[in-house]
Amino acid sequence: MVSGNGIFRYWDGIATAQIVLFSVSLIYAYHFRQTRRIGWFYIGAFSIIRLVGAGCKLGTINKDSDGLWAGVFVCESLGILLLIFTLLEMLETINNINSIAHKWAFLVPQILTWIDIAISIGGFVTVSKKDSNQLLPTAWSRASTGVMALIFVYTAGVAAYFWIQRQQFTKEEYRLATCVGVCVPLLCIRVLYSVIFVITGDMTWNAVKGNPTAYLLMTFSPEVAFIAVCTFVIKTTTPAATEGNNIKGPPGQEEGQELS
Repeated sequence: MVSGNGIFRYWDGIATAQIVLFSVSLIYAYHFRQTRRIGWFYIGAFSIIRLVGAGCKLGTINKDSDGLWAGVFVCESLGILLLIFTLLEMLETINNINSIAHKWAFLVPQILTWIDIAISIGGFVTVSKKDSNQLLPTAWSRASTGVMALIFVYTAGVAAYFWIQRQQFTKEEYRLATCVGVCVPLLCIRVLYSVIFVITGDMTWNAVKGNPTAYLLMTFSPEVAFIAVCTFVIKTTTPAATEGNNIKGPPGQEEGQELS
């Protein structure tokens, strides 16, 4: 269906739902920030990205603008890594207390992310110079998606290793580990959606102008479920304690003690 004709479309219904649901998650992210809980940055940043993207999508109802579609494209290209790092933050919180893995285990995804950012910049420059078929995958987008998938697989491996060690977790740490375990399959569906598109080039799987049902089932639903599960679990965690203006460190760290 042509955009800019004032007709409310299937895609616009999904965008409306995104605005409602991710507004709620943004409020929770702010609450987590105020109560010094984990996850506030990644959940907040992800919610903002999806709100902006949905707003741009709804803007195309009355105006078929290249600027609005560019906004949708950029926002849909972002977000998966923020979800991955939400899980890594949970695992790192557990690790700060139990020392299950060496700290370099959490540096690998960061290094890969910088590589992915460099590739994405190169891809954006390439796409911006194309006069047509700008939404189709390029060598740059395939490389970027490959790095993103690698980061996900690595994170899933780290999560599996932590799950094996779960007998030494407290109840709160066990809830965090369980949350990661539930969210990994959800994230796998989301990653698969992007991988299918860059491999096949089939516009059905395009997150900007593809099939809305495919987007609903493999992007919108997994992302909402992911954020809902993480928000619920993080809300049950103990906030970092504060005393006056002196902020205590992570659980298990004595006040005034520096992190090694």
